Amino acid sequence: MESCVLSRDSSRDTSRRGIFARTRSVWRSFQSSPIIHRRNRLQRRHSTEITPKDKKGLKKNAIRSATSPISTKPKEKEFLKKVINRPRGIIKKVSIATMLAYSKDPIKKPIILTQDKEVRKHAVDHFKSLQDYMGDTKSGKHLRERERLKKAVELTYVGWQKSTFRDEFYMQVIKQTTCNNKPKSLEWGWKLISAYLYYFPPSLRFQGYLEGYLYKNKENKDVNVGDVPVTTYATYCYDRLSKMVTRGAKHGQKKPTEDDIAHTMHLPFKKSLFGATLEEVMDLQKESHPNNHLPWILPLLADKIVELNGRSTEGIFRVPGDIDRVASLKVSIDNGEYANEFPSQDPSVCASLLKEWLREMYDPVIPNDVYQQCLDNCEHANYCSSIVTDLPDVNRLVLTYTIRFLQSFVKDDVVVHTKMTADNLAMVFAPNLLRCQSTDLQVAMDNAKWEMTFVRTLINNLDTNYMEGVV
Repeated sequence: MESCVLSRDSSRDTSRRGIFARTRSVWRSFQSSPIIHRRNRLQRRHSTEITPKDKKGLKKNAIRSATSPISTKPKEKEFLKKVINRPRGIIKKVSIATMLAYSKDPIKKPIILTQDKEVRKHAVDHFKSLQDYMGDTKSGKHLRERERLKKAVELTYVGWQKSTFRDEFYMQVIKQTTCNNKPKSLEWGWKLISAYLYYFPPSLRFQGYLEGYLYKNKENKDVNVGDVPVTTYATYCYDRLSKMVTRGAKHGQKKPTEDDIAHTMHLPFKKSLFGATLEEVMDLQKESHPNNHLPWILPLLADKIVELNGRSTEGIFRVPGDIDRVASLKVSIDNGEYANEFPSQDPSVCASLLKEWLREMYDPVIPNDVYQQCLDNCEHANYCSSIVTDLPDVNRLVLTYTIRFLQSFVKDDVVVHTKMTADNLAMVFAPNLLRCQSTDLQVAMDNAKWEMTFVRTLINNLDTNYMEGVV
């Protein structure tokens, strides 16, 4: 019996060895197949460098552009391996370089690994809209400029309002501006990056990669494709990113218009009085207005409002000017087209543009670090005045000039025509001078009352006599 058992066990072992041998043989054959051989080569090629196969079919200058955003630094390669949503499986695995290169085909899932259900749901549709906007689809090729700007508004607004979408949006537009040898498509892509960086920053996790991408395109003059000045766009975006990181996303809830987006897309080529810091505005006018202590646009618009009978216009500052005329005046002033004849004869248009200039300032006239002090002491005239006195010089002068200008509107003989009391003026101007940092709408609404009280206290009590004659 024992010998039988041993014989049975022995035959079982022999059988097992035969199965294992056949399995190893099949596996070796499988491994040597072309598909698996290619799979193994892709697995060994962890480098994110563009390979000859990735370069195939690209123009020479487009290849140079492609190599710049794909870093050879170990830290950046490791970062990409962790965040890129690479296809899984034996056949579908592709290099990161290929995934981050321009494609005329749609994507099937987000580029970045994410657990956010909303991002996973909408990323594919967003990429399709991006392709339409950049003219990379049949329908997108024939878009008129206004229609293209409308798509840019939608793409930008979603990223501005929903922080969880931002990294995916940035990575999608990076993909479509890498290895892109179509000049028009490439330029529209860089314009969109300019718009994104005007309204919202990436997350801290993604910031370093975006900074590296912009820096390499900024420093490499060979990345320009055709007449597209990629280095100019990249230089502006790189500088803008450094500001965005320290100051955060643009505040507000008002959806940008087509004109707003068009304005942001021209900023890489022409510095603007709008959306800049006060220091930048003063630097911008050093040559044209070397003796001015104030940004020249402030007294210009204030004087025009008075000259055009704004003090006898009912609802001045409260009733908005025509939106198209405001946008036209904004462009004219930015381009210096007002010397011979001022472009507008409507005081409400000038008043709306004055508020817009204050509201769009990159940093508010009243700095954020004293915001809470203003709210906490909004009913104490002396304390409010001391806050103004302690502001940086240019902020103090701009705020005091603005308050002095508003004080001229609260005289009885003016209010009888404008119907704008100190309360009305404070309500209109508070959001343009103070900026709530909270993204909670309820907090912003609660603070609005105290912001208005602070501005009203300044209008009724601030001594502005020393501003007489100051420009």
